[in-house]
Amino acid sequence: MSNKKRERFLANLNIAYSAVLSNRVRSILTGLGIIFGVSAVIAMLAIGNGAREEIREQIKLVGVNNIVIKPVIEQKEENLEEQDQNQESGTKKFSPGLTIRDQKDILKVVPGMKNISPEVLLETFVVKNGIRRSGKLVGVERAYFEIINFALESGRMFNSYQLQNGSPVCIIGKSVKSRFFTTEDPIGKYIKCGNNWLKIVGVLQERVITDNSISNLGIRDYNMDIYTPLQTMLIRYENRDMVTKNSLGGRFGGGVVIINGEVQGGGGKSANYHQLDKLVVQIEETAKLTSTADII
Repeated sequence: MSNKKRERFLANLNIAYSAVLSNRVRSILTGLGIIFGVSAVIAMLAIGNGAREEIREQIKLVGVNNIVIKPVIEQKEENLEEQDQNQESGTKKFSPGLTIRDQKDILKVVPGMKNISPEVLLETFVVKNGIRRSGKLVGVERAYFEIINFALESGRMFNSYQLQNGSPVCIIGKSVKSRFFTTEDPIGKYIKCGNNWLKIVGVLQERVITDNSISNLGIRDYNMDIYTPLQTMLIRYENRDMVTKNSLGGRFGGGVVIINGEVQGGGGKSANYHQLDKLVVQIEETAKLTSTADII
C-alpha cells in the first residue's frame, strides 16, 4: 500500500471513530441491532436443524412406509336375555382374533410388500444375580429389526434354526445390559425371563428415545426390552391361539362369557384372545400405502 492510500485510510478511520464517539447512543443501538439480528438468524437456523433431526429420529423409531395392524378388544354391554337369545340362535361368539394365519394370508394377497413382522408382547419379570425387575419380553422375527431400524452392538441376530424351533435365546436392549451386566460381556450368558432361562446371543445399540417421542408416537423405551424368537414366545411362554371356547372357563376362571368374540372374565374384565399383539407391514412404495391399507 502506498503512503497516499495509507494516509487516506487512516483519515477515514479517524473520521469514523470521531462519528462513533460523537453519536454514542446511536452507535450502541446500531451495534445491538446487528448483534440481535445475527443472533436471531443463527438461533432460527439451529432450531430448524434441531427440529429436522428430531423428526428424522422419530421416523427411524417407527420405521418408514409401515402399516401397523393392532387387534381391538371391544368393550360391549349386553343383557342376559340377549345373551340367551344369541345362544339359542346359534350365533358364533368366538373369534380367533389376529393370528399368524393372517400374516400368511397377507403375504399371499398383498403385492408390493417389502417386509412383514408379527409381534407378541409379554409383561414379565427379569432376574439376574438376585436382581429382579419388571420388563417386557417381545416375540419377533428377523424382519422386525430391519423394519424398526435396529442395529446390533455385539453378537448376532437369530438364525433360521432358532426361529423355526423356538430355541431359548434372546437379544437384549442396551439398558438391560447396563443394569444386569455392568462388568461382563453378556454374549453367551443366561438371563431369566419369567419362568425360562434365555441365552443372550446379541445386544442392540442404544436408541435415544425422548419422553416426547414416547408420548407423541405411542412407543416404549426399546432399550429395556428383551427380544426372543416368535416361536419361542408361543411355545415356551404363551400362545393365546391355543385357547378354545371349551377351555376358556378353566383358563380365565368361572363365569366366563364370550360376547361378539370378546372374552369376559370375572367382574366383566376383557381378556386378550388375539395370538398377535401387532402386525407391521412394510410397503416398498410410499404411494401405495393407502391402497394397500384398504386391501388389508
